Amino acid sequence: MAKKLSYQVLEDNGGGLHLAIFDGDTCIYYASGYEHSPAHLQEDMAALYSGRHPLQDGWESDLPDGYTPQQLYDELTGYEYGWEIIADDAGVYPERMGAAGRMVVGLDD
Repeated sequence: MAKKLSYQVLEDNGGGLHLAIFDGDTCIYYASGYEHSPAHLQEDMAALYSGRHPLQDGWESDLPDGYTPQQLYDELTGYEYGWEIIADDAGVYPERMGAAGRMVVGLDD
């Protein structure tokens, strides 16, 4: 059985939701805009949990030309503030979530 990849769901201070997937310490897949499609984020997280691999399975990404997943991840997380890890392969963290994150996990009022 293949090793499950680690991942992070990040929420930026503008309500944007991002998914970063890692093989070891390297970000191999990065996508954003999940605040517009919460069900898609839930599906991607479930697929990762079941052992799916975004590169092997041909997931589409919205990488700008000339960027790697690692570069986009580093750009977002390179600042001390302005982003939070709201979920990862170890759990979900409602106390860190803004409105977009709460909507995705069904905690919105």
